[in-house]
Amino acid sequence: MFQRKMSRREFIADAMTFGALAAGSTLFAGDQKLAKRVLGRTKLEVTVVSFGGLRLENPDVLSMAIDRGINLIHTSPGYAGGRSIRAFGEVMKTKRDKVFLALKEWPGNIDGSLKILNTDYVDILLPQIDRPEQVKDERMLEGFERLKKAGKIRFTGFACHTNIPAVMEAAIELGFHDVMLISYNIGNQNQLDPLIERAVKKGIGIMAMKSTGGLKRGDEQAFVAGLKWLLRNKGVHTLLIGMTTFGEVECNLRVGSGELEKAEAELLKKYLPIASASLCASCGLCDVCPKGVKVAEIMRCYEYVRRGDLDVAKEAYADLREGAPYMSCDNCGRCELSCPKGLPIVKRLREVHSLLA
Repeated sequence: MFQRKMSRREFIADAMTFGALAAGSTLFAGDQKLAKRVLGRTKLEVTVVSFGGLRLENPDVLSMAIDRGINLIHTSPGYAGGRSIRAFGEVMKTKRDKVFLALKEWPGNIDGSLKILNTDYVDILLPQIDRPEQVKDERMLEGFERLKKAGKIRFTGFACHTNIPAVMEAAIELGFHDVMLISYNIGNQNQLDPLIERAVKKGIGIMAMKSTGGLKRGDEQAFVAGLKWLLRNKGVHTLLIGMTTFGEVECNLRVGSGELEKAEAELLKKYLPIASASLCASCGLCDVCPKGVKVAEIMRCYEYVRRGDLDVAKEAYADLREGAPYMSCDNCGRCELSCPKGLPIVKRLREVHSLLA
């Protein structure tokens, strides 16, 4: 993976943040305690903000987040070139009993991850699923049952980045999975809220990832308000947010109770329509290319670039180039005609290829 180097200014600022917290661990505790919600039929009481390890390398950041009250954490063997899961494993040596641990991995590959994580079980196993037919894959379901009997997992679920409505429909109908980890943000919340309501009625827990889409950390007030806006849907049990620095943890903790204040709602009136209009809904309807270009997956890479995760975007795009690359595109425009938001998809495909190829 292409690793972004932390600048000297960022390093010093982060060190100062951590130093202040270490010197007075109760400094912010009173007014920033995170609310909790019950994660569906799992009955796990999870904080409304959970810790995503997509780019994590420093175990001290995870340790600090747990000390500050975040109780649901998530990683995968491939995150940060394997450095994330190793950082998690370091922290789990002393803090496994303080958290619910979620892992993105297929059932057949879990043993190696458990060893690295220094634990003999995970609370939630979430293989990645992006097609409706995968929801009822027999080998996966059998693997889940086998791992449950062996005590290696407590609950089952899946992570979904694209084709989200169709995948959710299939999972709701099947009724097997305990948890869904779905891309959910200001760009697709109106489309997904009715499906979330149905899923919750079936007892399915909802974890929302990529929730910072369309929100800018540079405007912290609007950023935190945007997260609270998403949490207005009580069926969204937790926002899984990637964190790599002490400052990011501190910012996310400001979600607090998750209740949107009147001043924050006013702030968002002008901000949200503009921010959400150009954001991909991850619906997968653009996957209609006659040349076989993986349009939805490339759009996913575009969103990674847009939010500043360039290293993640490069790795994801490199994997995609084994199939039909962007260069197969003949500008027929079918993908754009199928997009419910009318996004300039061909232009974005071209930009991604130019930047990441």
